[in-house]
Amino acid sequence: MANPTLRYASKGNDVVRLQQGMNLLPSAQPRLTADGVYGTKTTARVREFQSANSLTPDGVVGPLTWDLLLQLLAQLPAGIPPGTLPFDALRPFVLTIAQKHIGSVDFLKLVNGRPRGIDFLIEMFRVAANTSITDAAFKLPNGAWVQEPLIGGQRKSWCGVFAVYCYRMAGIPVFWDMVTGRPVGPLALNRWRPTFAAGIKPADIGAVRSKSHHFLIETVGAGPVPRMTTIDGNQPAGRIDRIPSGSGEAHQVGVDNFNYYSLI
Repeated sequence: MANPTLRYASKGNDVVRLQQGMNLLPSAQPRLTADGVYGTKTTARVREFQSANSLTPDGVVGPLTWDLLLQLLAQLPAGIPPGTLPFDALRPFVLTIAQKHIGSVDFLKLVNGRPRGIDFLIEMFRVAANTSITDAAFKLPNGAWVQEPLIGGQRKSWCGVFAVYCYRMAGIPVFWDMVTGRPVGPLALNRWRPTFAAGIKPADIGAVRSKSHHFLIETVGAGPVPRMTTIDGNQPAGRIDRIPSGSGEAHQVGVDNFNYYSLI
């Protein structure tokens, strides 16, 4: 049987099921009371969930929201009480959030006169780097749009900010330091050692020398110098792209001074 569409003022067992499911997932908001009443707090929690996963944040739980919620709940480890998931168990959530944003930004496509995805980038900087910016930061003096915002007198790449945003929306307390250009939180920077490649896990943050580029690792190949499938932000035209391991642009251990951050 299809899950019913739920919205503000809905009541009943399906609302209880929704509230219980939301309580199992990472959130910056207080736990919901599973009382079966779809009020303002449930609406706010649903909107947060939708925004984090590139769904329309309308607070209405339709087929797309139900499908994603159930998909994420199915990934939860068994036997772990709500709100106590170790950071390592949140890796699937990090990647699911990143995957939902693939293709969401494109500065070559204007929507109502503004680059596609610019609202997401503004929110991303607020959430991941505690930095408030407006459309003006993305404009050159001649009025042309540019994908890297002007912050503190410098154009800022945001590839790492995107990776950290996905961590934060998954419930991992990492933030992006705009001064050092590095992630800060429960992370360890791994440098070359005999077990270097074997320690790489999905959702680790990779980094290479070229443009101090950061990205999320989606899958890792075999061997001592594996190639990786990655999700990279701040690509041409500001796109968020998946770069397959078989691509000529794929990141690889031992190339371009690759290293990575892992959760601790």
